[in-house]
Amino acid sequence: MLINFNFSNFKSINDEINLSCETNANEQDVNFIFYDEHNSIFKTAIIYGQNASGKTNIIKALEFLKHFILNAPLKKTDSIHITPFLFTDDIKENSFFEIELLQNGIKYLYQLTLNKKSIVDEKLYFYNPNKALVYDRVSQKFGSKIKLKKSQKEALFNNSIENNTLLSGYLKTNIKIEAFDDIINWFKKLMNPIYPHTDLLGFVAKILKDRKIDNDIIVRLLKNADFAIDDFNIEEKEIDEEFKRFLIDIGKTDDAQSIKKIEIFFTHYQKYKLEFQNESMGTQRFYQLVTMLYLALKDDLILLVDELESSLHPDLLKHFLLIFLTNSKKSQLIFTTHSRELLLEKELFLFDTIYFTEKKEDGSTELFSLRDFDSKTIRKENSIFNMYKSGKLGATPNTKNYFLDI
Repeated sequence: MLINFNFSNFKSINDEINLSCETNANEQDVNFIFYDEHNSIFKTAIIYGQNASGKTNIIKALEFLKHFILNAPLKKTDSIHITPFLFTDDIKENSFFEIELLQNGIKYLYQLTLNKKSIVDEKLYFYNPNKALVYDRVSQKFGSKIKLKKSQKEALFNNSIENNTLLSGYLKTNIKIEAFDDIINWFKKLMNPIYPHTDLLGFVAKILKDRKIDNDIIVRLLKNADFAIDDFNIEEKEIDEEFKRFLIDIGKTDDAQSIKKIEIFFTHYQKYKLEFQNESMGTQRFYQLVTMLYLALKDDLILLVDELESSLHPDLLKHFLLIFLTNSKKSQLIFTTHSRELLLEKELFLFDTIYFTEKKEDGSTELFSLRDFDSKTIRKENSIFNMYKSGKLGATPNTKNYFLDI
């Protein structure tokens, strides 16, 4: 689970910001909070903000970190594809990421400083229960609890070229380090973000075909959402021979014969079949979302969704969130939204799970939460919806005169 995420100098984020899912709440509210012996962690983080305020870049920062660790550059001459904050005459070279996470009951702290050319600094700590070093890349030092032979240490650092993390280098060795495996497996469980334009159809069809998900449960979720869907089936069809040759010519595959066209059909009212692309945008979106949701309910995953409400009716959005809050155990849902109506639904959030992004005068992103307001500004009895709508909480567009003299 994600506990804290700090980063700076990435896209619209200039100064360091913090997204925190950590809580000291004493109430045993298992719908909102995961508890173990040492930790209390919120299961959701909801981010509001006007367009172009940077809320999506928080999700993209997590996406970058995952991709960079699991899919490192292959050559030391390859550039690191990172975009620093550009709205300044004095562009800072280095970007910083710090992530605190819980994996297999152990809390870890991972720190990374890098630029387009190389890793500047990299450290990993764990708490057992006190903070202890796992490794320091720059000094090539391992903590006292990490038992490695000298040859193994040398192999690790030799496999970590200047534009790769030590974690990436570890993936190229046969060495076994539990702390490294924990961090890598955590990033594997950090799902690729779902944006409004993301097409998950191929991925969803594959996991359903491989029986990693119970089709009957997906059908039940669709029925409960009032889509009048009784069943669905996935069909594989041959693709056009000319298109197969095209895929081979552009180097996408050596075995175009194995590529199939996937089609999904939904059955309505017991007998009428409709192709996926002929369903409404809301049906398409919800089908893909609930499949990912079911994966998260089966396992401890972190779902990242940009504009969760996209194409969904407000009642369907509420229904989706209630499914997650009621049934999830160790998974998290971090999402951005413009849906102010959610703030009327107090069974869907706690004050500390609401965040806002706002553009500062220099165009950079400021991130703050409801917990940052003092008790004189916000009381428990206040309507968060009315306060946000009226602009008292910020994070809303400052629109100008709409009259045009044409």
